[in-house]
Amino acid sequence: FPVTITKADNMIDIDTEFLREEVNTEITTRKGLYNPEDRDTNVRIVEDIRKTIDNLADGIEPSAKHIAEVAVATNRNVAIRDFLIGIRLEKDMDYVGQYLQTLGNVIKKDMCVPIAAVFATYLYEKEEFDYAKGMITEILTIDPNYSLAKLLKEAFEKNIPSSFARGMAEAVHEKVIDEIYELDKQEIANDNSN
Repeated sequence: FPVTITKADNMIDIDTEFLREEVNTEITTRKGLYNPEDRDTNVRIVEDIRKTIDNLADGIEPSAKHIAEVAVATNRNVAIRDFLIGIRLEKDMDYVGQYLQTLGNVIKKDMCVPIAAVFATYLYEKEEFDYAKGMITEILTIDPNYSLAKLLKEAFEKNIPSSFARGMAEAVHEKVIDEIYELDKQEIANDNSN
């Protein structure tokens, strides 16, 4: 889903092909390791996303390990995907866009559907409608039933204002943070039995 949009002033120059190869190797390694029910892992991933976006602002590129972990997590856990939708409320939107674009440019399309859909919400809010529409079309070609892409397609068809994307982020962000940071029910049960 390579897309070029207005970038932050100190956009980093990365060797996309090399990073793509590293990411694909990491994805293969991590596919069987991620447990979407593991609270500690999900909290670490969310914290790593925040740190990585801050690092982009300082010119530090995301690691292949980080990108692969986010790719796997967003495919297996809608809460991580929804966290990415709302991260624009916490961080500079241009760096969020740069982060999503970086991930989208190095993850294979079949693993990038959730991240591409999140990036399309970002583009929608930035009123980059042509890019967003093209991305949504491509996502629906890969996965015709992907709900976020279908929702965005409907928003385009109904000419819903770009503020819709921000409203969606605001609607889910706090809720999904609470969900991710919530203690595992089993962990609570174990603590209560001691």
